[in-house]
Parts: sequence; structure tokens; C-alpha cells
Amino acid sequence: MAENTFDIGFGGISNATLSHYHKKNAPPFNIANYITELSFSESIDSPALMGQMKLLDSSGLIDNFPIIGEEIFNLTYVDFFGNEISQEFLIYSVSDAVPGEQQNFMYYTLNFVSAHHFLDVSRKVQKSYQNLTVKEIIQLIFDEYLVDETRFPNSNNEIEIEDTAGIQTIVIPSLRPIEAINFLSRRSFSDVNKSSNYHFYQTREKFKMKTHEQMIKDGRPKAIEYTYNPALLASEISDRDDGMNNLLKLEIPNRLNTIREIASGAMITDVVEIDILNKQMIHNPYTYKDTFQDYTHNEKSVRFPHTNKFRQDFFEADGMSKSHLVFVDSERPNQRYIDIIAPRTSNLYYHSEFTLSVEIYGRNDLFVGDVIKLGIFEFEESSSKQPELNKSFSGYWLVNSIDHTIEIDKTYKCKLKLSKDLAHGDNSGVSTIAELTSEFEG
Repeated sequence: MAENTFDIGFGGISNATLSHYHKKNAPPFNIANYITELSFSESIDSPALMGQMKLLDSSGLIDNFPIIGEEIFNLTYVDFFGNEISQEFLIYSVSDAVPGEQQNFMYYTLNFVSAHHFLDVSRKVQKSYQNLTVKEIIQLIFDEYLVDETRFPNSNNEIEIEDTAGIQTIVIPSLRPIEAINFLSRRSFSDVNKSSNYHFYQTREKFKMKTHEQMIKDGRPKAIEYTYNPALLASEISDRDDGMNNLLKLEIPNRLNTIREIASGAMITDVVEIDILNKQMIHNPYTYKDTFQDYTHNEKSVRFPHTNKFRQDFFEADGMSKSHLVFVDSERPNQRYIDIIAPRTSNLYYHSEFTLSVEIYGRNDLFVGDVIKLGIFEFEESSSKQPELNKSFSGYWLVNSIDHTIEIDKTYKCKLKLSKDLAHGDNSGVSTIAELTSEFEG
């Protein structure tokens, strides 16, 4: 825990400097006292860290420094627990400039992004890769196109890539490096995590290319536990850990949407292979009901989202609402389209449909792709002195995105988007219970 002088929710900027790109050896300019609010975001759906800082400037920094959209921004910030993180960004935009009342100062916003994004937008991959796994190809592209230790010696260039199955030969015709990696991640097959639902993203620590299933496996054993107790916010908190591990806000943006579910093809779909050489079309129907036990879910036991009667009448009775066409190339093995497309479609849908938006006090030991464990009581009147936990909302949640905000009063807060693919299993009789393997016990 941090020193006693740190209030609950504390977060401070230890260092914030600007340097000219063309004068890297010149002393940096300290802008920490100019910043009134700093925010940035990370997401498993984004391969770049991006953010903005609002400045109050009474020294004409824009023109006198000057700021021309190529400055290196070095940031170090600390949380309540004393954990400190240092990062390097590039300034790319100045916006929202408003002069003060006496015209002796100005408010404006500096927008920044990780240096890797600058390298990405200025380069193209035009190369073939032969007899390699997708993991090996992605590593080669990352090292060649997104790492430049001469220009950006302080950038974090580590990448963690989950194993991919199958040797491939691939030509990248003309794609930006991140586009190329995203293209490859969609073609990646895992013989361990059957969803093959890979995400390429950047955290404050490193880059990652992982399936959501592997995120859950890695994250559950070290999940930070949170409660939701609104009464705690209004009381004098004697235990700082209780305050730091209590949700400040809780919203449920979406619980379910059956119309969208039917249209998406998440429940039932068809991958149609077009074999031009043999002049045939092969249908490969896929039903989520038959395979959902094969995937790693947030919870040890999960509840299937529909009754058999409804599923048969509306998902299956009138044919498949969605299909995917793929072309078979007999000279290019290991494409695995049948094994990738339908499972990935289903798992992408169910991990974006049941979501929570929560706000917590900021902490530097929580990253996107991690798992947190929530303890949320039932939303109903109870005569019991000890209310029961809500089975759907309590339990393990995957952290999809984090919006960080550090304000001038040294308050650090984070807004999280959380996802759970299926609700925890119960004994309601409404749906099937899938008991998963013992590796998720605890």
C-alpha cells in the first residue's frame, strides 16, 4: 500500500516532458505544471495507445517552444499503491484552443499516440513469407516495421504472441504493418483455444496477440477482486483497500439482444467452400449449441442463452440467416477457414454482447486483457441480513478496455468495459448447464 499521505484514489504525474524530435540531446521541457487533465486509453481491439492532455498555457508554449506535431512526450505517473509506469509518446495534434478572458493564457489539448503508430502510418509491408507459422510471420513484421530503437530508444518494443498452428506461405501485397498483423491474426488457428479469436493489441506494458480464451486462462488466477457497495462511497473509509477495491459506478450497457443475435450468425451459420478446381460447393453448417462446451468461458459453469424450443423455432427452423463464402486453394494447405470463421464469429459476438461499464480508482497493475472478479449483490429486496451474490453479474469478467484519467487534484480514475460471454450456470431449468474442466476451479 502507498504511504499514508496518499488519499484513496490518488494518482500523480511524476514526470511530463516534451522534447524536439530533431534535438533529442537537448534538455527536455517540463510541462507537468501546465497539465490540468491527462487521459489515455487501451483496448484489446486497438493496436495503439492514444490519449490527450488539457493544458493551461500562459507562456505561449505552442509558438515559443514551438509545438509542431512531432514532439516526443515522456510521461511517468504513479498510483495509490506506489506503482509507477513510464511511457513514451509522440504529439501529433493540437486542438480545442480557447483563449482566457484577459487573453493572457490559453487552454488547449495536445493529442498523443504511441511511437509505433507513427512508424505504422509511414511504412508498408510488401513481402512474401514462406514456410512459417503465423506467429513467426507476425514476429518478423513487428521487429522489422514497428521497432526503431534509433529513433525511439525509450519505446517498449516487447510483444507476446500466442502460438498458432500450421505452416503457411503468405504474400503481403501492400499493407501497413498493423493492417498486416490484423490480417494475419484473422487467419490464425489455435489447436488449443478452439475459438481462434485472436486480438492484436497494445497495453501499457507490451504488445500482445492472444485469443480471449488465453486471456481468461492467464487472468483468472491473478484476478483482482472488486465489490459494488454504494454505501461505502458515502461513509468514512477506515480500510483503504476496501475503498480502492470498490466500484465507483456500475452500468449495464447491454445484457442481451436476440434480434442482433439471430442476424449475426453467432448461434448458427454456414461456411461455404467454393472449390473451383473440382467445380463444387461444400456447405459446412455450424451450431454454437454443439460446440460451446469446447471453449474457455469466464466461468467454470455457464448457462446456454436460449431454451431448446426457442432455438429450434427461430434459429434453426427456417434455415441459416448468415453464411460465409471462402475459396479453396488446393495448393495452399493449412488455411483452416472452416475451423476459424464460424467459431470466431460466435465468440466475438458473445464476448461483446454481455457487457458492464464500471468506474474504479486508477491502478497501474491492471491492464486490458486481464480478468477481474466482481462481487455484486442481488438487485432485489431481501429479508436476509446477508444478501446473496447475483449469479449473472458476480464472478469473472474480461477487461476489454480501460480509459485512464488523471486530474489536476491528483485523482486517478479508470473506466473499464468488461465482458462475460455467457452467464454463470444455475438451476433454473431454463437452459443447459455446461460443466467445464477443473482447470477453472476456484
